[in-house]
Amino acid sequence: MSTRKFSSHVLNTSTGKAAAYIKVTTSRLDELQEWKAIRPTQTDSDGRCQLLDPAEFSSGIYKLTFHVGAYFAEQNIKTFYPAVELIVDCSENQNYHVPLLLSPYGYTTYRGT
Repeated sequence: MSTRKFSSHVLNTSTGKAAAYIKVTTSRLDELQEWKAIRPTQTDSDGRCQLLDPAEFSSGIYKLTFHVGAYFAEQNIKTFYPAVELIVDCSENQNYHVPLLLSPYGYTTYRGT
């Protein structure tokens, strides 16, 4: 059983605040090279979320879909991005933290710890 962690944190850089309650869907690339959705989650009030439980998290290629359009719509803010998709390779036996720095017309990400 794995004890590795797979998590994210979303920060709205246009306000300098956590992006709370954004739906995030985690998918895994299967042996047929097709995406299989594993489970949805959402960021908490501090913009953080555990993407998968340790027992679900194994080495592989994952797609994280951040459904940011609804987040901005709730604030009556127009955005260029209805969703942000990130594809990451989690092939090493390590923890993976994927922060998303977000604004209505841009985003950046990196591998955190």
